[in-house]
Amino acid sequence: MKSWGIALLVMALAVTAYFAAQPDGNRATDEKARQVAERIGYPRGTDANAYARSALWGNTDQKYFAVLEITDSPTSDPQKVHASLLLRVHDPGTSESPPSFRLWDEDPVTACYLAGFNHYGVTGGGPDRVRCPAGARPVVPPPAQRTGVPEDYLEAFKTILTSLPPNPTADEVLAALRAKLPPVPVDSETKLPWVEPRLDAFVKDGAVGIVAGGGGSCLNGVRLADGTVEAWYPPRVQTQPGEIGCSGESALVLYSTPPPK
Repeated sequence: MKSWGIALLVMALAVTAYFAAQPDGNRATDEKARQVAERIGYPRGTDANAYARSALWGNTDQKYFAVLEITDSPTSDPQKVHASLLLRVHDPGTSESPPSFRLWDEDPVTACYLAGFNHYGVTGGGPDRVRCPAGARPVVPPPAQRTGVPEDYLEAFKTILTSLPPNPTADEVLAALRAKLPPVPVDSETKLPWVEPRLDAFVKDGAVGIVAGGGGSCLNGVRLADGTVEAWYPPRVQTQPGEIGCSGESALVLYSTPPPK
């Protein structure tokens, strides 16, 4: 065989080996994985289960889309991956189309993708094709716990503030809140208890400010030095990040700050 013939044979074998080594996938599966990863990448998910729940939203048939692995990688570095998902995407090609509608045949393809997420979204320009693990089965993330401030906290705030000693410390106020607030309710759909609201307390010159925050709500409570007790929900525009805020100290500020018109 001539040298050029040997070279062509070697090149053909190398190309064949290269494509044989590549994970399965096609343009349709690539696009599906990219769309899902970009959609769920921002805002930042609280954990890998949150990303998985978002990925499965609108993708209810596990034949065509599934999550195979859910991995948390806790980190304080916003640039590093803190959660990743292994996704499986199935493109039926023309296998499910009536023969009369086919202009040509396309084989079905099942592809897997590894998507990593940092604080800013999916990393590496998008999910990467990987080989599907043998025998892998879809996993379903647990339902999310409901967040928010229970309704009965408002009256409880008034009762607890009234019962505080004359000059409590912030730690004593927090201890009273944790001991006397009603237990969080259990969600009727998921059967899971609500996430415990975030509590904060602040004491200054005989005045006490407290908050319970969760799910975008911020319940405020104050007991002033003259004994005045109040609990209320300020407008969210006042308690959101970048504004007055949601803290025990801000509760005292908001008590004397009229809501925006």
